[in-house]
Amino acid sequence: METYAVKLCAELALRCALETRVLPGRPDGSPPGLIRLASFVVKAMHFLVGRRADVVHVGDLVLWPLALAARLARTAPRIAITAYGLDLVFGRRPGLLPWIYRRYLALGVRLVGKNVRVIAISRQTATLCREAGFRDVAVVTLGVDLPTRVPPVDRPAGDFVLFIGRLVRRKGAAWFAREVMPLLPGTLRLVVVGRAWDEEEAAALRTDPRVDCRDVVSAADLFTLRRDALAVVMPNITSGGTDVEGFGLTAVEAGADGGVLLASGIEGILDAVVDGRTGFLLPTGDASAWAAKIAEIATWPAAQRTSFILAAQETIASLYAWPAVAERTLEAYGAPMEAGC
Repeated sequence: METYAVKLCAELALRCALETRVLPGRPDGSPPGLIRLASFVVKAMHFLVGRRADVVHVGDLVLWPLALAARLARTAPRIAITAYGLDLVFGRRPGLLPWIYRRYLALGVRLVGKNVRVIAISRQTATLCREAGFRDVAVVTLGVDLPTRVPPVDRPAGDFVLFIGRLVRRKGAAWFAREVMPLLPGTLRLVVVGRAWDEEEAAALRTDPRVDCRDVVSAADLFTLRRDALAVVMPNITSGGTDVEGFGLTAVEAGADGGVLLASGIEGILDAVVDGRTGFLLPTGDASAWAAKIAEIATWPAAQRTSFILAAQETIASLYAWPAVAERTLEAYGAPMEAGC
């Protein structure tokens, strides 16, 4: 979400007069506390009163009161809010906080659901928006930075498969280690990069002798890992509707950096992968299908691998580069910019 806000604002500023109001996180990267959040909302509401713009774009569905304030103050004829996925299904979880959030979101739907355009980051998220009650929904995917340095790709792939992501059950890392790795040659390793959000999931990976857990690595190391891996895997499994892959930015980043991507064909990942061109979509939970595809990729000669990577990067540049995302966002606003946004 933070990357989306920063990158989109930078591109929009090149295309229209743009004013922003931003609430920074904490120095350690964690989100701001409730008091700072409430203070930001009040200050942003005050900012909207008396302003005039073509569009007000609220970057987080949780901040729907700002859309209501913009509507009541008649700040702009068009108001947009970005929705990601978890912001729509969090209320389905058990517990007091999800119960409160469920009613908070329902109130937002009643107050602004007919008067704002929701920009969903995938068709999956758009479906969740409509199920929640929002009437006007457009789909604009997330974007990616294209690599500025491109090392040679005509070299043999490494002896490992790469997983990148938070260590939670629905991401499927432990499932892949348990179900797919035994079907692959014993010389092949699984490298896992990501923080442990679910300790049970992380423990299952740490105790597997074929898994190399690396927590967090630098951007440069991540770039190299994607390039060197035999395949980058996103083996997501369904979570029962209480969590969702709103888009799957890792899929686009893998292809942009020159990795060969394999991903589960579910949820928002369907909009992050052009099957057969930027990666390959596989049935979720089908270990045999995953093992078979990895075995096939292992037989590719260097020229075939190079050809696939270059074609994938070309497709990603046309569909997912931030300039393309910014243009589609302007289209989603509905009319040409005149004064600003």
